[in-house]
Amino acid sequence: MRRAGCGCAALGCLVPLACLLILAGSIGVLAGNWAALARPQVASAADPAAVADIPPAYLALYRASGDRYGLDWSVLAAIGEVESDHGRNANGCAPNAAGARGPMQFEPATFVHAATLARIAHPDICDPADAIPAAAALLRSDGAPADWWHALYLYDHVDWYPPLVLAWAQRYGATGIVVWPLEGATLTQGFGSTSLTLEPPLCYEGVCYPHFHAGVDLAAPLGTTVRAIAAGHVIFAGTQPGGAVVVEIDHGADTVSLYGHLQAQLLVSVGDSVTAGQPIGAVGLTGNTTGPHLHFGVLVSGQPVDPLLVLPTGS
Repeated sequence: MRRAGCGCAALGCLVPLACLLILAGSIGVLAGNWAALARPQVASAADPAAVADIPPAYLALYRASGDRYGLDWSVLAAIGEVESDHGRNANGCAPNAAGARGPMQFEPATFVHAATLARIAHPDICDPADAIPAAAALLRSDGAPADWWHALYLYDHVDWYPPLVLAWAQRYGATGIVVWPLEGATLTQGFGSTSLTLEPPLCYEGVCYPHFHAGVDLAAPLGTTVRAIAAGHVIFAGTQPGGAVVVEIDHGADTVSLYGHLQAQLLVSVGDSVTAGQPIGAVGLTGNTTGPHLHFGVLVSGQPVDPLLVLPTGS
């Protein structure tokens, strides 16, 4: 896989970094999601022991609820694991310190809302047959599966919760989960041909442009956590010529995501397996950049594609 440099622009580079010159060729019609790009698989196969540890009745409910709401059952199972070890927590259905109860750890008012979304007539917060579909309905209403990170953060408002759940989902065999690399970032430069002379030339889909931005720039405060958009393996983590600190992740199916201008203290190394939403570093000022932002790119078979066609709708 040839490496593309980081782009410039509004909050971008002072001088262009060495960028990939791609000669002719089309990536085909994009449908705005991973499926259009040969949806990447998880970094490793499902862990049979982890799946076998799920009680059969719970597994059936996770799968049925996932099918009903168009969600990956493995994420529902991951929530059940993190929240109550699939109903086996020592406290049973007694409320925790925050007042949450049951196998999916709902606060009572939230459960009433979720059960209403699931159209459960006489819901029981302690019954997995009610709690699991209620959780699925709530996640769907909060943006899943288009934006799992956001939906999981709303489920439990702590930063560590989404990556922990998604890591368990990966153990259960989750595929195709994609999240935004930054939360609440501002798009300052899009993908494609540009009049900005700081951008290098590039030939894209058979047309050569004098200036082309082969990614998107996402402005965010210095130190903002940058996340892997999907499961994969880290294939580059370090400094490029020009000084930009970059991480590249191989997602399979010859699909690579690139994260540029990071702070020097990375959270991953070459060879690491990552899950969707896992923190990999932080927004920095490395390389030729006039302000803190993330240069984010996606390459398929070595050719850049518009990241906005890959990322979930909304950030």
